[in-house]
Amino acid sequence: MMLSCLLLSMALPLEAAFAAQKQRVSFIVEGSIKDMLGRPISGAAVSLESQGGRRREQTTSNDQGEFRLDAGEAGSYTLKARRQGFKPAIKVIQLGSNRPSHKPLELVLESESALSLPVSASRISPQNGLSRTGTNKYTMTAKEINNLPLGEATPLNQVMLQMPGVTLDQNQEIHIRGEHMGIQYQMNGILLPLDMNNDPTFTQLLNSYFVKSVSLVDGILPAQYGYRTSGVIDIHTKEGCDGNHNDFTVGGGQRATTQASFQLSGCDGGFSYYLNGMFLQSNLGFSSAVPAPDPIHDEVTQGQGFAYLTYALNSGAKLSLISGMTLAFNQFPNVPNEPPLYQLDDINPASYPSSAINSGLNQQDYYGVLAINGSLSPHVDYQLAYSVHYNSETFYPDPIGDLIYQGVSSHVFTSDLANTLQGDLTWRLGSAHVLRGGFYFGEYGVESDQTSQVFPIVMGQPTTSPISLTANLNKINLVFGIYLEDTWQINEKLSVNFGSRWDRVSGFTDASQFSPTINFLYKPRSDTAIHAGFARNFQLPNFQNIPSGITKLFAGTTGALNTSSGGNTSPFAETDYTWDVGFNHQLAPHLVFAQDNYFRIDRHYLDEGQFGFVPIEAPLNYVRGYGAGTENSVTYNLKNFSARANVFVAREEDIGVASGQYNFPPDELLYIDRHYIVLDHTPLVGASGGAAYRWREYQFTVDGLFSSGLRGGFANQTQLPKVWQFNLSGAKDFVVPGFGKFTNRVTLLNIFDRTNLIRPSNGIGVFQAAYGPRITVYNALTIPLPQL
Repeated sequence: MMLSCLLLSMALPLEAAFAAQKQRVSFIVEGSIKDMLGRPISGAAVSLESQGGRRREQTTSNDQGEFRLDAGEAGSYTLKARRQGFKPAIKVIQLGSNRPSHKPLELVLESESALSLPVSASRISPQNGLSRTGTNKYTMTAKEINNLPLGEATPLNQVMLQMPGVTLDQNQEIHIRGEHMGIQYQMNGILLPLDMNNDPTFTQLLNSYFVKSVSLVDGILPAQYGYRTSGVIDIHTKEGCDGNHNDFTVGGGQRATTQASFQLSGCDGGFSYYLNGMFLQSNLGFSSAVPAPDPIHDEVTQGQGFAYLTYALNSGAKLSLISGMTLAFNQFPNVPNEPPLYQLDDINPASYPSSAINSGLNQQDYYGVLAINGSLSPHVDYQLAYSVHYNSETFYPDPIGDLIYQGVSSHVFTSDLANTLQGDLTWRLGSAHVLRGGFYFGEYGVESDQTSQVFPIVMGQPTTSPISLTANLNKINLVFGIYLEDTWQINEKLSVNFGSRWDRVSGFTDASQFSPTINFLYKPRSDTAIHAGFARNFQLPNFQNIPSGITKLFAGTTGALNTSSGGNTSPFAETDYTWDVGFNHQLAPHLVFAQDNYFRIDRHYLDEGQFGFVPIEAPLNYVRGYGAGTENSVTYNLKNFSARANVFVAREEDIGVASGQYNFPPDELLYIDRHYIVLDHTPLVGASGGAAYRWREYQFTVDGLFSSGLRGGFANQTQLPKVWQFNLSGAKDFVVPGFGKFTNRVTLLNIFDRTNLIRPSNGIGVFQAAYGPRITVYNALTIPLPQL
């Protein structure tokens, strides 16, 4: 409630400013922003300032590089365009009373360095490109997301699965480059709190409706990024000034699925807004515990909301507010015909089958980001952002069924309140150097309250009357870091990004580290780019944990952990040493191939395991290990046709268990202490790809993914079956006079009805099998809405 009031109080002044600008004469300035090769530049900040600075309007160029501004009155104006990676462009124009509109203008931005020049000469940017520092950057725009079978209804994790090196786990979880954790989310240039969509990953807190573009940035990351470094998911959201984002979509299909969403947007002078809401009801929430088409006891009810508001304060500053929320309730899936393991008083187990167990998980999530960014001079940009995030989970047990079939019935409440502050400064020193520096401070307060019913063990046998045990936890985790980096354009073909950061964490984990990084980018010719680098990284465990005395508390009961002492329940921070080399090459005007290879040595590798039968994960560490892989991607883009394919090979092996020993039986723990094991969350080989074709008002799409299978069994020695799935869809646009363009989309998921086992029931920290969805048909209709 306090967060809602805070966001409302910040939004009201912006709304008042919007209303105050309704009445005025229009003097329109419009045009486009392009690079030196004539390609449109989206996301450029365009401002129009009157002589003397009395009046200023601001907007952002859309996907076609176009902009439109309302000057408000006649006079002399300065038109400016700015985009990161390009030198600013300035043009002076004159608006007279006899000429309320200016003919379309074209502003050309000159690239600051070779980093901003894509490897392709095509006017359609390839998905597999490079970032400003020469690291891998695979991007999918809103158009390309709409080209997926489910379109904008595609869950964000499914979008990411179409990128190199990303693999699928149970309950919609994804992994990047063989790492269990390590994913950092960035939105509109601002790092989101570290617990966003990581603690836990059961519910997708971010959807694809509000995404303008999403990129996976991995490899040798610049010093700006720390704490979670397997990959950065960089999201740019839709804005009110982008164009017309006003529609309502309703759809549904098999598994009793109903989904509805809306988008509203607008732009007036210096104020813009974008709003999105989504509701989902389905019989397929968590990964199904059975291979049958219909899961048992797996319903989900979920609602999400998102808002992005911006206001231009003056010619050099913009205020923005991002806010979102998710409310979800999931049933916990059941397995039928399980044998009862315990006797509860005088209850007959035959009258309480395992398919009737009624347990569930309730989740609430709220986040907000207030930021100001702008320019102190033509050479200096700044950004300052405050973020708040609250997440709570409540696991509701079945007090009878859980005891009969598991011997433990736990009611668990966990919450996490994060407050973070970050600042970044960019200083362009001529054409050769771009200096960047900044800081990050985060406070993460964690609470865990657990009350469990268990059977005491007397003379080696469980009793029939349960007892109640309580374990609570409260902890404040503090994170602080500073960084400094330089991008040096040595000559027109060679550049290097180098820098370092220092970080400190206290709470469940107490550690600090100095982390240098360096990455070279070499362009021997216009169609080829080669990059190579090294980084030392510092990765933090998630902030969920178990009370230190819980192992002794449950000793002598049916809830006892695997080891009598429980080992070390406090996780360590992970240290990685990573080498990366790769290249991008344009094979033809519309065809781009990219390859990247990496090798990583890790200390205290971070993994996660499920604590008992409660579906809430806690971190664990292996002593040491290594990871290696190669990723290949090819993209082909025309105006009405696009295709992409990715293939990767990845391996992560570790030895010894440094924390979270309770996840392992004593014989397995002893084996891992003496042998390297293959970790269970990454297949050896993975692939994904898809294609989309537009013909008149029709659109046809297909995509798919392949995995050689995860691992399970004793010390992960069992290879699971291969996983593969293909999806397709067809959509048709039609115009209803007086209303606008409607779109109807029919989607078929898993067209070959493949039964995919994602997880077995006997892996490390895993207690229940997880299967992918079977063949499913959906239909959705998108209806235009008027602008507010």
